[in-house]
Amino acid sequence: MKGVFPVFFRVLGYVLLILSVFVPMLMYMFGMIQTDASFILLKLGAKSVIWVSLFFIFLAKTSDEDDITSSLRGKAMKFSLIVLGIYYLVSLGISAVELNYQRADNSIGIFYMVTNVICFEFLQQKRKIEKRFIRNN
Repeated sequence: MKGVFPVFFRVLGYVLLILSVFVPMLMYMFGMIQTDASFILLKLGAKSVIWVSLFFIFLAKTSDEDDITSSLRGKAMKFSLIVLGIYYLVSLGISAVELNYQRADNSIGIFYMVTNVICFEFLQQKRKIEKRFIRNN
């Protein structure tokens, strides 16, 4: 799976991710969230920005984009699907015990993309370390 976005979208994604965490807190501290409706809109907006930023990070080309990077992106998706499956089954089990059907559906897509990005970043760093060891030997 090749990168779709230019290289700078990775940095843009991280900036948006940081803003989506801190802006809602600042808005609450300055009293901009008065009603439940504004809280719900803020929550939906933050989730949307998180979703877009994770796609930017995951689908941005790397500076040394090649076939190995494409395979790492594919491996990251496989690993995160496994983790997502385990998480979802555990969440379903807990919701069955608590008789709370909404627990299993809470932000599952965002969790998937977060694990996707974490797996991809880990595999990228592992590849860089392996390159250095091979070059030094």
